[in-house]
Amino acid sequence: MPDGPELYGFPPPGALPDLRWLGPDYVSVLVYDLTQGLLRQDGGTRVMGVRCEGEPELRAAVDPAGVIRAHDACFPLQVFVQDGAGRPWRLRGRWTYAGRDLGTTGASIDHFWRLLSAEGV
Repeated sequence: MPDGPELYGFPPPGALPDLRWLGPDYVSVLVYDLTQGLLRQDGGTRVMGVRCEGEPELRAAVDPAGVIRAHDACFPLQVFVQDGAGRPWRLRGRWTYAGRDLGTTGASIDHFWRLLSAEGV
């Protein structure tokens, strides 16, 4: 992302093979989805940086044949943004992907943000 936000602390995709269901570059997917969500709230938002504060929490569920069909990946994040009025903020929260029916034609991946704190900086 040449003009995108600065990214810190994300484990390299190769170190997390359990995240392949998000594609070859989970970080780009996460930053894109997060940015789109913030823009829906304030169209003038600019994401300046995203810091992963620790290893993602991964949970998987297998079907009776032992195949993973559900997977959750929760990332502890700090997100540095500038709102539409030009004010800088540091948001802390947890970004979660929830994959269901993976490996089937009905597969779906949802995501959501749980804001823990927002501080003007």
